[in-house]
Amino acid sequence: MNKNELINIDLNEYDYQCSDGCCTNYGTITTVNGKELECHNQDASTIVKQVLEHLGYTNVKVTNSYNGEIISKV
Repeated sequence: MNKNELINIDLNEYDYQCSDGCCTNYGTITTVNGKELECHNQDASTIVKQVLEHLGYTNVKVTNSYNGEIISKV
């Protein structure tokens, strides 16, 4: 991959309720260069990991922390 090549990443957040209002569904649809990726959620670590894997990186580990304390590793 050419490092000067434009990579277009679109993060489309959605939120909707079912017709009777009892359920709420939300997430983020991630599209890279026009291709929609599989995971639809708002978890930043999952979004970053799937974008890098889509771009060809096979050994990706994302650590998510809050105030220096590790929350999760993806």
